[in-house]
Amino acid sequence: MNIFRIILSILVCTISALASYAESARMDFNITLPGYVRIEPVTSPVLVANITDRTGNLYAPMSSKFRVISNSKDTKTLYLQANTVTDGGYENAMFEQGGRVYIAFANLAKIPKSQSLANCKLGGQPKDSPGVVAYPVTSISGADSKFVVSKGKYEVYAGNGTTYVTVNVGSNVLKNSFASNDPKGFYQAVLSLTEADI
Repeated sequence: MNIFRIILSILVCTISALASYAESARMDFNITLPGYVRIEPVTSPVLVANITDRTGNLYAPMSSKFRVISNSKDTKTLYLQANTVTDGGYENAMFEQGGRVYIAFANLAKIPKSQSLANCKLGGQPKDSPGVVAYPVTSISGADSKFVVSKGKYEVYAGNGTTYVTVNVGSNVLKNSFASNDPKGFYQAVLSLTEADI
């Protein structure tokens, strides 16, 4: 029994002596993942429609879709806006009239005057907005949103994860925007969803 205790004591002393000579160092690797929002167009929406020649209505409604990916724990405010081209350059093409939001489309073959777009937005006579036609935003789905009249754009609220924001444009033309003096050709509005309020 005593021999066993002596051997055990020698082993403990030896292990203790070895442990006191061991050295170590530590290096911590750290990485930071910043908050981000990524916005991508989804390629399946209906972006092209034909205008009937008598009424100005579209043969079919249009829609566009965006995918928003965010790692933020807070709800992000994004900005949905439309622009179209006039002789004054790219101008805001989204406006409210009679309690509805509209998007104005301008003729690309014969670019309209800036005043033509302004007349359309203000509810002027159809003859006063040649080269500009407007269609209603019928819904925005996938995220909460509100139209800010003073900015002429929507605020869209996207949460953490992946959100699909779909913008639906109706086929019924804004009556004061369509007239026989609208030149034939391709009409366009560019819809964008951005994180920056520009």
